[in-house]
Amino acid sequence: MKTWATLERAVEAALTLGVAASAVLLLVGLVLPHPGALRAGVVLLMCTPVARVVVLTVGLFYEGDRRFGLVSLIVLAILASSIVLSRS
Repeated sequence: MKTWATLERAVEAALTLGVAASAVLLLVGLVLPHPGALRAGVVLLMCTPVARVVVLTVGLFYEGDRRFGLVSLIVLAILASSIVLSRS
């Protein structure tokens, strides 16, 4: 990823894929009353922003932008810690 446009496209793809997959699972769960599909759709929708941060972090380090990569890594650590602590 040599340009910001490429990184933006990768982030856009991750968000689009997450929302589309979530929508499919939610529709399946609603049409065929299936609580597992509904739960998976909601969880996937909640994980989509985390996937965005992961893609952004990897892209920033790949481009050699250590400062913003580190900031993004800190944000990712905060998100991960909140997920772990919420399970307790």
